[in-house]
Amino acid sequence: MSAADETLVLGTLRGDRSAFAELYDRHARLIRAVGYDATGDLHAAADLTQEVFLRAYRNLGELRDPQRFAAWLVGIARQVCREWRRARSRDRRLLTGLSDRAAAETRLDRPDQQIAALREALAALPERERLALHAFYLQEMNVEQARAVLGLSKSGLYRVLSCARRRLARVLRQRETMPWPVPARTNGRC
Repeated sequence: MSAADETLVLGTLRGDRSAFAELYDRHARLIRAVGYDATGDLHAAADLTQEVFLRAYRNLGELRDPQRFAAWLVGIARQVCREWRRARSRDRRLLTGLSDRAAAETRLDRPDQQIAALREALAALPERERLALHAFYLQEMNVEQARAVLGLSKSGLYRVLSCARRRLARVLRQRETMPWPVPARTNGRC
């Protein structure tokens, strides 16, 4: 039986580095998924994951409720991703080259078209829905873990997952029938 996050956080605060290593092993895949959602690049997502865990280690003493470590870590990941997007936006303005559409078309020319289409459809979902899908389906967290990471009630998690599945199916159907890209980041009701 593995220790709870709370026990590992307290162990880390007492100087047990192996406790933080366990926290890393337990949550790195989810944080990489959040990073990949923001970047679309596995290498950048790995770099962002390292930055998230470095910040978490440095600021662990500021965590008020050790039971909420996963949700706190996801919050750090969201902040790191926002900073990455802002820096990337500044860099884009300075550089000339391929347009976003040309870059998207290049990505779609990869051999596995279905995976590329699914990744783009996931990227078009609102952040909370993407995170819910990652936590529950891709990271295989149980309902209690996924709802804790997202800071939702059980019924709230089920509602977000249901909405995310419907929206994902709709985006995939639209991409099959439309020759142009569907606008990213749909908002509002599913």
